[in-house]
Amino acid sequence: MAVLTLLTAVAIWADNQADFAKNISSYNAQISRGQYLEAARSISRAAEACTGVKNYEGAFNIINNAERTLASRHVTPDSLPRVFYVLAKARFDIYHTLKNQNAAQAQLQKMVDYANRSDNKEVMSSMLFSSAQFYYSINQTAKGDQCIARLIKQYDSANDYKGADAAYKKIIDKAVSANDARLVEHTYDSYMHWSDSIEAINADSELARVQNEYAASQKTIEQKDKTIAGKTGVIATFVALFIIALAAVAVTILFYLRIMAKNRRMRRNVEEANQESAAKSAILRNMSSQLEPTLERLDQSNPAVQNLRGYMKRVGELSDVGSRTPRCPDNLDSVDVEKFCAGIADEVRPLMAPGVKFHMDIARTTVCIDAPEVRKILLHLLMNAAKYTPENGRISLTYKKRGARVHQFIVADSGPGIPKNRRSTIFTAFSTTDDLSQGDGLGLPICALRAEKLNGKLELDPDHSLSATFVLTVRA
Repeated sequence: MAVLTLLTAVAIWADNQADFAKNISSYNAQISRGQYLEAARSISRAAEACTGVKNYEGAFNIINNAERTLASRHVTPDSLPRVFYVLAKARFDIYHTLKNQNAAQAQLQKMVDYANRSDNKEVMSSMLFSSAQFYYSINQTAKGDQCIARLIKQYDSANDYKGADAAYKKIIDKAVSANDARLVEHTYDSYMHWSDSIEAINADSELARVQNEYAASQKTIEQKDKTIAGKTGVIATFVALFIIALAAVAVTILFYLRIMAKNRRMRRNVEEANQESAAKSAILRNMSSQLEPTLERLDQSNPAVQNLRGYMKRVGELSDVGSRTPRCPDNLDSVDVEKFCAGIADEVRPLMAPGVKFHMDIARTTVCIDAPEVRKILLHLLMNAAKYTPENGRISLTYKKRGARVHQFIVADSGPGIPKNRRSTIFTAFSTTDDLSQGDGLGLPICALRAEKLNGKLELDPDHSLSATFVLTVRA
């Protein structure tokens, strides 16, 4: 057994010597041709070969000699930061292997500086991955999580979700190859949160099972390492990691199959809802167009005819809103909320009874919304408030930000409020049987439908029973 161990060590040493000589030869040729980035990579691989046989001093010497050669050729971090990033990472890997955390952290700071200067996505990804490994190894979990989050944000900020998903898988694969259980665990946890799916709970259970298998395999490997040396132990390790990789692939495939099935169901439901809405809109448009010629032949000064024409106009508006396609989020209007609300208030004030006070509680901020549609809803709510608020009453318009993309507009008045028997149906079209002279009852349903098209909703605040308070929520 001792002879086998010695032969194995000699074989590894010989392989490393061959790699070292090959990379030094490549380095000399690349330096002479001015291929500095390729030369730095060759030196990094040569240093790795020295580290493999624990010749740490030799590894540091060849990196130092490379930097002196670059300086003699007037190559600086300002001119080629990527070259110096590769050399700093080579030093970082050596210090990390030696568990010299202070020196490793100093090199990591240089890597951060060079990565920022290079403004290169590949270099930035390498730096963030190395940073995550380092912080997890010294139990600074929060900083490690921040590095992984920054790495994925590079893709999220460009809406490259496929790229982000691939990046997560690449990090996990690298962590498994590096035998870094802590990085595997934290990266999987971040991945499950990022996916934002109801299937994440099931995926977490499968992940826990895989982690238990991984831990059990590691324990088995550690026990075998005490009795089995050399290549036999290395082969056992690779077999265990291969099994874990297969299990991880199975979990990923199951997860995506469930997501695809869910998406198919959602698309089918949306298509059915759109078809039903289009059919209703077609019926309303047809009814309006058929009645319009008849109404033209009647006495236009008759209040009943005027009410009926107004009603048909509302029906047509309801149909148009129902068939309207929501605007793309990238094409929304950027508006000053205070000026936007003030303009609507100016239109409503002449309609208010004497002595009515109009109060606005609006923060100075800019939001992205479908301004024309939001204006129509607020204008209708405020005109209703002006209609039903008695003399010396009060009307208010309030804006609140409920999240990064959630906006709320609240319209309240001191009028008689909505009767209890009407509250459950005020947003439902054609739910009233009142005479048209008392109103068509379609204003609030149209507003509610507009809110729905804005990916929001219009509600009546149930806590205000003696007056009317409407809450418009818009999700941009």
